[in-house]
Amino acid sequence: MSELEASLYALYWNNSISVAVITMISYEYILQLEKEVKFVWERQWSVMTYLYLAVRYFGILVVMFSATWGGLVYIPEAPYVRISFDS
Repeated sequence: MSELEASLYALYWNNSISVAVITMISYEYILQLEKEVKFVWERQWSVMTYLYLAVRYFGILVVMFSATWGGLVYIPEAPYVRISFDS
């Protein structure tokens, strides 16, 4: 397997994992939405409510950004990439 093929395979694997992570986290949020509405949104708002919402929704934004960013820009395992135009 050439270096290019290995890099493409790693990029494909990274994209597949990113889709799986986003799907699982979205599924968990959908499952917990009813409880969140009941115990958070319908109660009187306090500092803890704001902290809960900030942590919960900031977390999903970070995870989705990290999952998609890894697929947009592939960083190889090697500390440098040498491109040779010589045959």
